[in-house]
Amino acid sequence: MEKKRSFMNLEETLRQAVESFSALNAEEIAVKAGVTYNDKDKTLIVPFINQNYIVVHPDGKVLTEEKEEASLYLAIIILHYLVTAGGEPLAGQWIAYRHLPGGDIYNEPFQNRAIKPFLKTFGDRPEDFQKAAEALGGKRLETSGTSMVIQVLPRVPICFTLWPGDEEMPASANILFDEAASSYLPTEDYAHLPAIVNGAMKGQLK
Repeated sequence: MEKKRSFMNLEETLRQAVESFSALNAEEIAVKAGVTYNDKDKTLIVPFINQNYIVVHPDGKVLTEEKEEASLYLAIIILHYLVTAGGEPLAGQWIAYRHLPGGDIYNEPFQNRAIKPFLKTFGDRPEDFQKAAEALGGKRLETSGTSMVIQVLPRVPICFTLWPGDEEMPASANILFDEAASSYLPTEDYAHLPAIVNGAMKGQLK
């Protein structure tokens, strides 16, 4: 399953995602994914961070609210979410990437694609991180350091945590997922998703 959904060939990955999506019942998808289905125009409305995307069933087109095509990368993740969503309740417990199915295999790419860019952007700017996360609807989690939970998809919250450095210790960071995360996206997608969120946070700083 993970291998078939590899991001190495985006066009083929999208084709497979559309094929899987088109074979499913749209109303059942909406219930399991926690999204809205409009039977009149056969579309699903999918909130992604602070924007809504329109997914046409069964052809799998992913559009912005302005009816422009979403980026290939984002379209793949949204379709994967709709196809994978199992409807399980969130556990409310946070786990590291390596604890996702097969996460130990992808852990190094996850560090490079997710943790390091987040740390590079906000490592010495915890206040900017909190403000940027709040601008995207993020909520503060009372833990050590600065932890912000951002609702990326209806049933995919991600917890970003930053520990600022000092004279003795460099800054460090972590990104955690709900224990039920594997019921909503393939593990490899979780290696890419935080980079999209980090880019959105960076955009709030301009």
